[in-house]
Amino acid sequence: MEERRVVDYFVVVGASGEQSQDDTNSTHLKQSLCSDLPPIIDLAVVFPSLGEKVPPGYTLIETTPTGLVADLNHGSLRSPEVFLCYRRGRNKPPIVDIGIMYDGKERVLHDAKVLKTSVSGQIANINNSTSSRTFITYRRASPTAPCNILAVSHVCIVITSRGETPPHAFCLIHKNLNKGMVGSDVYLCYKKSVMKPKSITYQPVITDRYPKTDRNYFHLLPSVALFCLPMGATLEAWPDEASQPDPIFSTFVLTVSDASEKVYGAAITFYEKFNGILSNEQQKLLGLKDSYELKKGISLHANKSVCVLSHWPFFDTFQKFLMFLLKTYLDKQIPIPIERYITHLVDEVPFPSPERPQILVQLSTDTQLILTQPEDLPIPRR
Repeated sequence: MEERRVVDYFVVVGASGEQSQDDTNSTHLKQSLCSDLPPIIDLAVVFPSLGEKVPPGYTLIETTPTGLVADLNHGSLRSPEVFLCYRRGRNKPPIVDIGIMYDGKERVLHDAKVLKTSVSGQIANINNSTSSRTFITYRRASPTAPCNILAVSHVCIVITSRGETPPHAFCLIHKNLNKGMVGSDVYLCYKKSVMKPKSITYQPVITDRYPKTDRNYFHLLPSVALFCLPMGATLEAWPDEASQPDPIFSTFVLTVSDASEKVYGAAITFYEKFNGILSNEQQKLLGLKDSYELKKGISLHANKSVCVLSHWPFFDTFQKFLMFLLKTYLDKQIPIPIERYITHLVDEVPFPSPERPQILVQLSTDTQLILTQPEDLPIPRR
């Protein structure tokens, strides 16, 4: 390396401009995430012996993981059969928590709902005892919650008195549904997953960079894009009310030339609104019948990553710089062009030396960076 620089490259990573082409066989199309299961948005209690039927669009939990009948009153003699069913979808906020409430003995959270009636209006008591009642409770995500939150993706029933245990990654609610003298030990379990909106995933590429030409001691590799967006560059359809997820900071290490030379990467991943024109194929992949649906509460967003590459692991400093840069970009009220901050850090900020072990970089009146000479330099500090 010819000279010590604080930053070697600044890069922007996203989807190729070809993502708007009506060509599903494009090499830039990596995969579609539309096959992901929609989250569970509704629960319902059904009493088949009382003539109740599963509502349209709902799935009945008929059996336990080992094939037993998933009757919530399993093993009871006089109690009616009662089953749980659920509905998936993306037309309302998902359910994020499920609970069990012993009526008259507990209080639920202020944002929780109690499933008090069955599909036909019967009292949805799932306890086989006549002396007390037990109800299922649930909490729903806020309409403004980000699209990538943890939500309930699966629900199952286990009968522990028959030797059953919760499936892998399922959470067991430690409240027996059967409180009577006769009956099996029945428990409700659920699993949470990160919910994904309808989306298309593209192979990420470097869409912009500084400097534009390679350093003679370190050539910028296209594979950097995969380190910045390892899950791909996505185009996503969100409800208009959904809020932006927080930016994600990540780091990585590249080995170049030989195993002894390492390059450190620091990246911030965020979303911005997509204002391009969708092709017919993209509308189909995103579950949109036509462009009119975009005016009925659906908005498009694309992820992007900004990254700095350096031979020195100033990760805290890089995180602070990238977050400042992102805030400045979103603010759009700063009189200084954003490119000026980038060229200043890459070309003008000196590397800490024994004579100047600390370098102060003032980005704004309330934001400053402090660069300290790395401990592993061959020349010790004075």
